[in-house]
Amino acid sequence: MFALIRFELRKLTAQKRSLAGFGAIIFINLLFVCAFIMRNRKFGHKAVPGLEDRLISEFVNAYVYTETILAPCMFVLFPMVLTILGCHLLAGEIEVGQARLVACRSVSRWQIVLAKFVSLCAYSGAMLLVLLVTSYAVSALVFKPTGDLVGMGHMYMIKPGVYIHPASDVPWRILLSYLFAWPMLMAVGALALMLSLATRQFTSAAILTSTSYFCSYIVGGIPFLSAIHPFLPTKYLPFWRLLMYPDVPWHRVGSYAFWTFGYTGLFLAVAIAVFNAQEL
Repeated sequence: MFALIRFELRKLTAQKRSLAGFGAIIFINLLFVCAFIMRNRKFGHKAVPGLEDRLISEFVNAYVYTETILAPCMFVLFPMVLTILGCHLLAGEIEVGQARLVACRSVSRWQIVLAKFVSLCAYSGAMLLVLLVTSYAVSALVFKPTGDLVGMGHMYMIKPGVYIHPASDVPWRILLSYLFAWPMLMAVGALALMLSLATRQFTSAAILTSTSYFCSYIVGGIPFLSAIHPFLPTKYLPFWRLLMYPDVPWHRVGSYAFWTFGYTGLFLAVAIAVFNAQEL
């Protein structure tokens, strides 16, 4: 099992496409630095609801930058990267026949799926760590390294409003939000593996995974379809955003984490069952 995991990690890190995630981190940091500098110097043409320009200038610091950049990365950027890599790890290998060679060895198919899942988890954890370190390092060179954390509720898809946390309360919120973001990426990786085995084609699997993920968010935002909201994975996956509330609802964090790991286990179980039933 450990040999399989090492093998999958080597394959993942050796591929040039695996560098895309870290390249995207550098690119989005460049965009955010430019945007924050322009906003701080009042070059923006739109006012921020609930905050005056003077207050915005006072609250721009490395803490705000580091927490703000997590939202677009988690909701859009990182799931897209994991979708491509996860589908290539399984559907891509099935398509070219490489999975058949691995399955011919004295390893179980559940071990193959689990090894690929562990490698995706390691990759997603590395992306989060690099994002945390580079975001804080870059922003600390340009803005104040510490300060109060201000965030907009709509940015994190939580109750609308302006949330302000004192500087002494911010470090643990940032560290926990990055840590709690990891299970969300694990679930996306498991979903990519499951749909890879459902289609057995890289392009179809990537399209189906991204469509399922984003459609779940779309349906979750339509009040008319509220009857299905409790069953959507995206209702629970981004439970890291609950740390933006002044009083963290820890019971909801625990409940959402339970559902997140439950969906991850379900995706993996379905993937293993389908893989065992398929002919390679």
